Amino acid sequence: MAMSKPLREGINEFVIDYMQAKTATGEMIDAAEIAYEMAQSLVDIIMKEEAEGQALLFALVLAGLGEEYLLRSGVLDAGQKIAN
Repeated sequence: MAMSKPLREGINEFVIDYMQAKTATGEMIDAAEIAYEMAQSLVDIIMKEEAEGQALLFALVLAGLGEEYLLRSGVLDAGQKIAN
């Protein structure tokens, strides 16, 4: 399930702006905290799905996260897919 590039770019820009605002005030950036909050947002989206579709959507989110990580880390080649 591919996310549209403009949405992903918008999310990335928001997170980068958030991080820059924190560092501008001298606050430390906690990547684990940011990732946790983003995971909570994904759960919010999953919970809006009908109950019957939540498990499948959750599985797709996890598979997509794993696949994207493996692609970017070079474990999988660009043509290989494990999700969907």
